[in-house]
Amino acid sequence: MSSTSSVSFLDDDSQRELDDLNKRINALQERKHALTFEAFQVHTTIRTLQSRAAHITNKTAPVSRLPSDVLAIIFEESRRPLIPWSNLVKRPLSPEVQLSHVSSRWREVALSTPALWTTIRFPILHKEAAAMAYLQRCNQAPLHVHIGPRISDPDSLRFITAQFVSRLNQIRELTFDTDERQELCALFPLFADAPASTLRRLKICCNDTRGASGVVPRLDIFKAGAPLLSDIRLSALTVGLPQCSATTLHLEPQPGPGNPLSRLAFLDILAPLSATLTILHLKGFISGFHQEPGSAPVELPALKELLVYGNTLNHGFNVFRNISTPAITTLSLVNVRRQGLSSIHKFITRTSPEHFQHLRTLRYINCDIDDDLDVYLPHATSALTELAVSVKHHTHLLRLLLNSDRQAALHGVPPLWRNLHTLTLHVSKPLDREREDVDSDEEDDPPPTMGLLLEVVQERRAVGRPLDLLRIEGPHARSFYEEFTTLLVKTHEELHTELFSASLPSSIDVQDSEMDWAFVAYYIGNQYRLFMFKKHQQFAPHGTPAIHPRGLPVMAYPSTHAQVP
Repeated sequence: MSSTSSVSFLDDDSQRELDDLNKRINALQERKHALTFEAFQVHTTIRTLQSRAAHITNKTAPVSRLPSDVLAIIFEESRRPLIPWSNLVKRPLSPEVQLSHVSSRWREVALSTPALWTTIRFPILHKEAAAMAYLQRCNQAPLHVHIGPRISDPDSLRFITAQFVSRLNQIRELTFDTDERQELCALFPLFADAPASTLRRLKICCNDTRGASGVVPRLDIFKAGAPLLSDIRLSALTVGLPQCSATTLHLEPQPGPGNPLSRLAFLDILAPLSATLTILHLKGFISGFHQEPGSAPVELPALKELLVYGNTLNHGFNVFRNISTPAITTLSLVNVRRQGLSSIHKFITRTSPEHFQHLRTLRYINCDIDDDLDVYLPHATSALTELAVSVKHHTHLLRLLLNSDRQAALHGVPPLWRNLHTLTLHVSKPLDREREDVDSDEEDDPPPTMGLLLEVVQERRAVGRPLDLLRIEGPHARSFYEEFTTLLVKTHEELHTELFSASLPSSIDVQDSEMDWAFVAYYIGNQYRLFMFKKHQQFAPHGTPAIHPRGLPVMAYPSTHAQVP
């Protein structure tokens, strides 16, 4: 029997009781809704009163007595440290967003400080809504824009065109960070014909390690010119740069040894900058096997600093056959093999003093120096004031310096490198504790490397050319520094020493790295890629991530949308 049929046959008393119960239930329901609404109002009132009480209490804190302009300066400084991404579920909030969520006054100060909202990383940290909020809050202040990776979809390209290309005259620093050449091919036409009147820094990075098939097309950018562009960082790609007066050019290692930049493409990049370039760092791979016989090198009359990695020479590229540096003052060689280094040494000795009479700093970091290095190099670089060598890699160079000083003291003549006042030691590995004199009865004998260094210090003083500064740098510099300074005290030697942990601007250790603008972009991009990789590993079905042919994870899940700050 159904409940409907049961109700239809209730007697009068039961029907009256049922109606009474329904009335009471409805009354209680109404009372419940009223109490719920009242509870919500009470809760809201309590939160309002608590907020007001906290506001009054916060006024007594010392930080609340800071003027707004001072607080704004503190906010700007708090954006400088680089913090690793530790959360695998959410991307970190930018410091300026976190600051704006502390209190009403802090939010007011943060929102009224345009400089806090000038760095936009799309889509790494800022999706479209967040980027729009930043563009509104920056109030026409100069922008620092980081575009990519994963921006080749039509929606992203439309947003970039509408919001960034249209504001190109407001952008001071621009980074293109891509994983595929196709992304650059999609991006560059958007910026090809637009003028960049305020752009000062440009970084173009492509991590596509796949071998290029066929001829790689040249990518032109800012054809209308970028007159203020001064600092350029490029992957080893064929790029057509705008007319500018750049003073700094870095050729980065990407995309790798399988995709070396051709020699002619490199010279095409270099030639328009030749008159103004003062700093040139060559870290990328350049192919030099098909050189044009008798071709003249590109003259770089203003170049002061040249850094060459072994990567640049591994495909047969010869630096000084392709560039001329008559005014060079600093030459740094990193991870250069014996053959490449021997070629550089021969050029230096053969062309001195026309080309290297102004050389003041010579740095060897983890290079393969020949054991038979002779005195012609010190003769050709007689104006040298600073020499940097790697511990254990270049002890024979220190022995050459020591022996030449001994000969000078013996014959009463000036020593080689008579102007040398600063010696820098790069300590990339822990010091070997084994001693050559294992049978020695002297327990306090220093390790051979330190003993050799101490002799160099003492002999320089003996010939009347004492060192002014001994700088110790590198990842294992501290232990070497502490032990050698103790040795100086024991031997009563007075020498100013300096510990410098950041040996190179490209160091992957954030704490030891100089806060170079391009390194910040590199670090943030790598943190994003690591974040996406770990996130995919965590959520991939059956714990088996799909791997892209380039080694990057293929994302099967849409990325989370960033909340508008």
